[in-house]
Amino acid sequence: MTHKGKRRLVIFLCAAAVILVAAGIVRVKLHPPRPLHEQIADYMYHSRTDPKLEYLIEKYGDEFVATEYGSIQSTRFPGLYVRLRWSEEAQTYTDNYIVYLRREDLRAILAPTVQEIYDDCKVFIAPYTPSPDFDKNTTAEELLTTFGMGRNPVVSLWIYTKDDTVGKDTDMQQLTSKIQAMGYSVDVGVYYLSEENYEVVNEDDYLNYNIGAHQDFYEYFENVYIYPDSFELILSDWKEESSK
Repeated sequence: MTHKGKRRLVIFLCAAAVILVAAGIVRVKLHPPRPLHEQIADYMYHSRTDPKLEYLIEKYGDEFVATEYGSIQSTRFPGLYVRLRWSEEAQTYTDNYIVYLRREDLRAILAPTVQEIYDDCKVFIAPYTPSPDFDKNTTAEELLTTFGMGRNPVVSLWIYTKDDTVGKDTDMQQLTSKIQAMGYSVDVGVYYLSEENYEVVNEDDYLNYNIGAHQDFYEYFENVYIYPDSFELILSDWKEESSK
C-alpha cells in the first residue's frame, strides 16, 4: 500500500471511530441505563409472576394477564383473580380455575337438589381446595367425586336463603342426605338472610372473594363438608349474627 493509501485508511478509521463514539453517546443520552433498584424490582417481578402466567396459559390457553402487582387475572371472567399455590410434593402449581370453567355444569347438577329443600334461595358455585391433577378437560362430575389437597372437597356450594330459620336443622339434614346419595364431596355453606340482605347478594362479588359484608350479614350460618359416607361440621353449631 502506498503512503497516500495508508494515510487515507487512517483517516477513514479515525472518522469511523468518531462516528461510533458519537452514536454511543447519543444512545446513552436517549436510552440511559435504568437505576439498579428498578432493574432488581423488575427481575423480582418477572421471576415471581412469569412462571405462574406460563403455567396457566399452558394449562388452559391464552386467557390470562399479569397485573402490575403480580396477580394473575382472567380475561374470560373479568375481575377474576386466579388463586395459585405451589405444591412441594408435586413440584408444580395448583389452581382452582377449572371450577370457574365448569361453574354452570356444577350449578346444573347441584341447584335442583338445593331448590327441592329451600323455597327461596340463591345458589353460588365457587372453588374450594385446588388439586394438581385437574386440567382443562376435567369434568364437573370429576370435580365432585375426587378430593383436593388434604382430602378436602374441591367445590364449594354456597346457599343464600330467606326461608324461615325454624327448619334450618331439618333442611341441612335433608341436603346432606341428598348430596351423599349422589356420591359427591362438597363444601357447603348455608346463609339465612333477611329479605333486605337477600336481595343485594351478588354472585360476582362473592366469587371474587369480596366478602367483607359477611360480617353480621346473615341471621344464621353453617358450614359443613359433605362426603358420600360422612360429613364434618366446620362450625360446632349454627353461627348466629352477633348483633342478635
